[in-house]
Amino acid sequence: MPLPKPIVHYPFWLTAGLGGVALLSIAAAAQAYRSADAYARAYQDPYEINAQPQRLREAVPYLPENAPVGYLSDVSFEVTLGSAAYFGVMYALAPRLMTRSADGPEWVVGNFSHPLDYAAAGRQHQLELVKDFGNGIVLFRRRAR
Repeated sequence: MPLPKPIVHYPFWLTAGLGGVALLSIAAAAQAYRSADAYARAYQDPYEINAQPQRLREAVPYLPENAPVGYLSDVSFEVTLGSAAYFGVMYALAPRLMTRSADGPEWVVGNFSHPLDYAAAGRQHQLELVKDFGNGIVLFRRRAR
């Protein structure tokens, strides 16, 4: 015949302390959730990735689907804004293959953060300005040699 298990009685301070720790943990988790949710609502798309398809809508029909498309910008890819802008254009022009270089492909999309002489920027890469779509979006084509 097995012996009955003894009933263990923990001190009240230990039970109350563990209960307090559990309640504080739940409150901290709820506060972290509220904070993360508020941040996500305030900064839904800080680099405007979702706005890129609309910005590039008019340029898409000019670009061949089966040829690589180059990229030219006044913002360096090495900074967060520059890489986000590049990936936004890449997203908007999918399924076309994008390259970060403006020196190889026949077609190059320019994505500029402020107005400048786009034709001069293209000439530095032997590109001819095809069309300025406004809002910093420009289309270039490689000059015939």
